[in-house]
Amino acid sequence: MGIQTWLIFLGVVVMTLIIWDGGRRKLKSRAAGSATPGSAASVACMSQQGLLPAATMSEPIIGTESAGGISVARSGDEGSRIGVATRVTGKLIANEPVMVKGSIEGAVIAKDHHVTVTVNGRVASYLEGREISVDGQVAGMLKAGDKITLRSRARVRGVIEARRLECLAGASLQGEVVRLTVG
Repeated sequence: MGIQTWLIFLGVVVMTLIIWDGGRRKLKSRAAGSATPGSAASVACMSQQGLLPAATMSEPIIGTESAGGISVARSGDEGSRIGVATRVTGKLIANEPVMVKGSIEGAVIAKDHHVTVTVNGRVASYLEGREISVDGQVAGMLKAGDKITLRSRARVRGVIEARRLECLAGASLQGEVVRLTVG
């Protein structure tokens, strides 16, 4: 075999390794929830009895529950995450992005951040954020400083307040839409 054949063979091997490594990294980031290292999270929960102390975390809290039945949000490096098996009763206040995959009976407030309700997510009562994206079920009031996006599997009942509303085909909205004015 000549040198050209060896170079072609080596090139094919290198390209195969690059493709394999990219797929491995993609799976790894999906499994880790696309976490980005280096930031800390802060979450405070309120119940009818009063404010629970804020927790500043550099690593996630999973499945923490108080005696009052309030679950503290699972917090990762890219924001608070309410897992599929987590049920929160009360008020969740976060100074970071929030992703709801579980169930929240109460309020979710992340005024300056993005709030996402996934396909399995359910929120009853109040949802507030800079941007809100819903692909699950929400009953109550949604208030966004900028934009609310209702994805194709969204089921929303209640009042929506936002400067902009994006409603994708398949989404269901029963209620009132109020446009916030700038100023």
